[in-house]
Amino acid sequence: MRPARTVRPFPYRDAAHPRDQVAATTWTGDVVELRPLQPGESAPLLAVFAGMSLASRADRYLVGIPGLPRSMLDALTAVDGYDHVAWLASVQRQPAGIARYIRAEPGVAELAFEVADGYQGRGLGTALLDAITTVACAHGVRRVRATVLASNTPSRRLLDRVGVRLPEGDGVLDGEGSLRLLDPPRVDRGAVLALARARSATAADEHPCA
Repeated sequence: MRPARTVRPFPYRDAAHPRDQVAATTWTGDVVELRPLQPGESAPLLAVFAGMSLASRADRYLVGIPGLPRSMLDALTAVDGYDHVAWLASVQRQPAGIARYIRAEPGVAELAFEVADGYQGRGLGTALLDAITTVACAHGVRRVRATVLASNTPSRRLLDRVGVRLPEGDGVLDGEGSLRLLDPPRVDRGAVLALARARSATAADEHPCA
């Protein structure tokens, strides 16, 4: 049985300037503003987390945790723009989802993403995953991994589209595969890469992607 929804509001609205964001439109017509999270930036992460039910938190963190421990929050905000990258999606300045990759070894990265309950099923996760895999590919990632619950069918389908091969089974599933960018694109990839370069604290050469 899925845990009951316990979504609580978080008093935060994204104040990023439009020039520091990339706009995308979901298939339901929502205009989404995408931007990279900066090192130590915790308020958007907490806002998305607060908008997730215990069931959605279990889908993301494998357990329906009531809150993010300080150690986990510190790890999730320790982005550097190259080995650990996270992008925020906001709708009308309200944080709605986050996607990230963390490099596990040369050429290989782990993907993860979460979407607040009120924005699920609209294509927001697809836009986020397109942005984060575009940046990952440009930074030399060629294989991607992910860990998901077998019951999390939407995430499993989306991860399959970018190359993560998950086994059949119950419980917790681990998968890996060759990174494949979404076709057709859901974001302006040139704009995503330009913003990633402008906001990154770590200078790095880009690698062409197929």
